[in-house]
Amino acid sequence: MTAGTKATQSAPIQAHATTPHLPYHPRPLKRGERSRREVFVYFSPRNQRIATIADMVNVALALRLEFDPALSHYIERPRRLKVSDKHEIDITFWTRSKTGQEAFYLVVPDSGTVGSTVGTLSIRDRSVLEAAAQRQGITLHFVTEDELLSSRTWLATAFELLPLVWQYGRLLNRSMIRARIEGLMRNVERTNLSSLLKALDYEPSHVRAVVAAMVHEGSVRLVDYQPGGVDAVLEVPHA
Repeated sequence: MTAGTKATQSAPIQAHATTPHLPYHPRPLKRGERSRREVFVYFSPRNQRIATIADMVNVALALRLEFDPALSHYIERPRRLKVSDKHEIDITFWTRSKTGQEAFYLVVPDSGTVGSTVGTLSIRDRSVLEAAAQRQGITLHFVTEDELLSSRTWLATAFELLPLVWQYGRLLNRSMIRARIEGLMRNVERTNLSSLLKALDYEPSHVRAVVAAMVHEGSVRLVDYQPGGVDAVLEVPHA
């Protein structure tokens, strides 16, 4: 379900973008950080702004949040955590769900974890980080690099879907295509993307873009999809 050559984001890339009504804003990256770290800049349909994510491990969590239909927003580098008088770190993400629940996430790279003889991982200095967060009145949710890598199939799928979601935002006929898809899926639990393409008299890339947007918002989901696949099984989630 890959995007065509024209499925790229047309919105202008800004160096820094914020959402005024939210309590947190992304800390701008300094010039030195941009030069020594991998920086991924993209338009976030979830946030309706340009997101600037430093380090690939953080991009992995960003994509998970981007395609979480329970969320209304996520913010990268929302605030600093003062670990000691001389040491501060970025909290990786703040999120707000559509029901108003808020959470802070800290990505822990492999260098911040300790393995064991039974194959489990523990977070180095976890008690220190939790104590620092408690002093500042917040609760941290830790996500390890190992945990993110374990979902690499979904991450590859998200990389495929994101350009299609961008394309959806530019389609003039997206409402008509969506209505037809919803009509075809109204009385079935599952269907194939290939079946939709045969049933709909629209440009196949447009149909794929609408399906990707429906996955993004959670109205349909992919079943056992392998990245790069030419077909996909689609399912309507049950509440």
